[in-house]
Amino acid sequence: MGVVAPAAAANPKVDAVAQFGSMLTPEQMVAAFDEALLANLRGPDPEPPSITGQAELDARIRTLGEARGYTRRPSPSGALTNTDGHLLQPAAAAAWLRLRAAAASAGHSIEITSGYRSAAGQRSIWLDRMRGTSDEALDLLMQTVAVPGYSKHHTGYAVDLRSGPASLFAFRDSAAYAWLSENNFANAMAHGWLPSYPDGVGDLGPEPEPWEFVYVGIDNILCAGFDPDADPDRPFCDTIGSPFADDIVWLHDTGLTTGCDARRYCTDGIVTRAEVATFLWRLFGRVEPSPGSKTTFDDVPSGQFFTVPVAWMVENGITTGTTSTTFAPFETVTRAQFVTFLWRAAGRPDPLSPLEFDDVDPGSYAADAIAWAKFVGVTSGTTATEFSPDATATRGQMAAFLHRFVDLVPR
Repeated sequence: MGVVAPAAAANPKVDAVAQFGSMLTPEQMVAAFDEALLANLRGPDPEPPSITGQAELDARIRTLGEARGYTRRPSPSGALTNTDGHLLQPAAAAAWLRLRAAAASAGHSIEITSGYRSAAGQRSIWLDRMRGTSDEALDLLMQTVAVPGYSKHHTGYAVDLRSGPASLFAFRDSAAYAWLSENNFANAMAHGWLPSYPDGVGDLGPEPEPWEFVYVGIDNILCAGFDPDADPDRPFCDTIGSPFADDIVWLHDTGLTTGCDARRYCTDGIVTRAEVATFLWRLFGRVEPSPGSKTTFDDVPSGQFFTVPVAWMVENGITTGTTSTTFAPFETVTRAQFVTFLWRAAGRPDPLSPLEFDDVDPGSYAADAIAWAKFVGVTSGTTATEFSPDATATRGQMAAFLHRFVDLVPR
């Protein structure tokens, strides 16, 4: 049996999973899902869903479930993808197809028996299998059935699997499960999947369920066992294989960022106008605006992390806001807007070179800034002839722009 599907072996993140994933503990596998940054989810509703329709009994069921380790789960905030007759989150659906193909290449058949379940769908399963309301009867039921509102299936990132006609409970003894679980689940990890309830971890809610797997993505798997103090050359867990990895290390080492959390930089995440203001302000030495200097923006109140940076930008002519009274701190920043901020911060220098990108209007507000950025080497574009001015700037791209700006632009 192979450990990693051949098609995935060239991916540096997959190679890293093969290296680091073999060291993940069952507890870290569970944490990888609980702490994952997953798209298209909204938090649990303030009021938990009804279970039996009896408020007192429902409250007792939830209390017993939480004592077993069940946790309220978020639900999808957007559309799901129908794959093999089951609804899944789009990223999970694509990863499932890759996993299924890899299993087939290794000679194993796996199929989904359940994907996304709403709280109402879980309630139907619960009521169908409930055989009493004593604490003992309810606890017995919870060994195999999640409390409605508490199932990982509510997220759209969980699947139940089987191989051939065998039942769920026989999946552990199948050759397909042996392939998935080989080398600490290396084959599953290579496609972003982990066992949902691995052996060796108590108080998770149900008993271990070898048939249930959850998609977390390779980045979140790499982050699960990451120690930010172990390697000074890799301060964040989500930069392996990124073309911006060196830029992000520089951004960290210069004190311009501590990441989006203690372990992640969120390389592919978006950048807001408030964040850009803050990064530029830090880059230029955290200078306090002149006494009495303030913004006239209604949406930049005092006491926010971006209040002083925005005032500094206004004082230095780097921004005039989106209108005369708004800065729009939480709007995302396009690549054109980001480069324009840098150009203004540099003193609006003459581009010294004609515009070289076909997708930038020579009459646009950003034309001179983009031509200047290309000339000095702050950007080479997204292709040889395109800059993608209206694309949202990512945190990785921001790190590269800032790093090149410091290296190449006199200040």
